[in-house]
Amino acid sequence: MTNVKSILAGVAAAALLGLGGAAQAASNLVTNGNFATPDQGGSWGVVTNDPVGSGWQGSTGVYEVGNSLKIYGLPCISTNCQNAEVNYSGFDSLTQQINGLTIGEKYNFTFAYGGRNAGGPQKLEVYFTDLGESSTVIHLGTLTSAGTNGDNGWTYHWYSVVPTSTSGTISFMSDVTNGTPGYGNEVTNVSLSAAPEPATWALMLVGFGGLGATLRMRRRPAMAAV
Repeated sequence: MTNVKSILAGVAAAALLGLGGAAQAASNLVTNGNFATPDQGGSWGVVTNDPVGSGWQGSTGVYEVGNSLKIYGLPCISTNCQNAEVNYSGFDSLTQQINGLTIGEKYNFTFAYGGRNAGGPQKLEVYFTDLGESSTVIHLGTLTSAGTNGDNGWTYHWYSVVPTSTSGTISFMSDVTNGTPGYGNEVTNVSLSAAPEPATWALMLVGFGGLGATLRMRRRPAMAAV
């Protein structure tokens, strides 16, 4: 019994190491991806572009951040209940340069997208630009929202990118539609993180099984000696 417990304890320890490695690998490389700063205090405001490579860049030199629920009619799903509105002064764009990428490594690019009530139909293009010797623009997808009073939810989107250089740019670009300019295309919880290796996930699953078995053994009542 002691040997079995030792084996399970070793598996559990391996699981914890796997968890730590996976957490490190999944670190978000996007700065202020939930647009929690600056805190708008339940309202909205215009934020001056951050320096290139250290935060968000609006196509007009500024970008808009506001309270998801009170300003845009969307549920709170992020820190400080805030998001960015890509359509600040018209059909604008929002980008961020990411440095420190590993060439050839797979990254997960994820974010939440929502439409603004009464904004009318909107369309948003999503891009990843590989900043190598010659920049390569990769179109990841096109998102749309009805912009009606019933269009008050978030949708979650996931894309996979494999950079060929150590720097790249993620971009949200709104298209001209018959919707209201400067009034729609909400994004928040933006993340770019290295995808965990399959072996890491397998180790974690085995470890979780070992942890469960250990807990079950500890809860089993001891049998009286005959």
